[in-house]
Amino acid sequence: MTDTSRPNRSDAEQPELSGARDTSPKRSKRSPSAWKRLTGSAALVGFGVVVLILAYSFVYRAFIDPPVEPEIMQGSRTHVIQLDVLNATGTPKLSQRFTDYLRARGFDVVEIGNYRESDLAFTRVIDRAGNMQAAHQVARALGVSDQRVVQEIDRNRYLDVTVVIGKDFRSLKPMQ
Repeated sequence: MTDTSRPNRSDAEQPELSGARDTSPKRSKRSPSAWKRLTGSAALVGFGVVVLILAYSFVYRAFIDPPVEPEIMQGSRTHVIQLDVLNATGTPKLSQRFTDYLRARGFDVVEIGNYRESDLAFTRVIDRAGNMQAAHQVARALGVSDQRVVQEIDRNRYLDVTVVIGKDFRSLKPMQ
């Protein structure tokens, strides 16, 4: 005698033929814990990339290319460096681009224009007030070599520094 109250194993595996479809969601081949590990790893990698970018930015700004202060000490007070920017290349709008760059960094550009020569090979930074520190600060802000900083005092100009842009302008910071 067979016991008909218990279904056969093969009967349990057979789908019902009543016309109803199986609407249960299909299971993925990966377990939920595998997905958690995968998303956790991806989040950790993303966080690591962000930390590396921030660290590089900090090191670059603090040590490789630190910002230059646009001020100098005069006695017991600070004074914003005042300068003019002159184009000696013949390239249009170059003085304006350098002026925008310097003003964005806090320098007071009071005049722009063209230099008397239009074929100067190298950019020069000229100390006009007898304060070479101010001229060197402007040169550093632009990426001009200290060898190109000269002193030509002119008390009638009421400026600290004059920047004369030469044909080497493409290698300077305002163009990068």
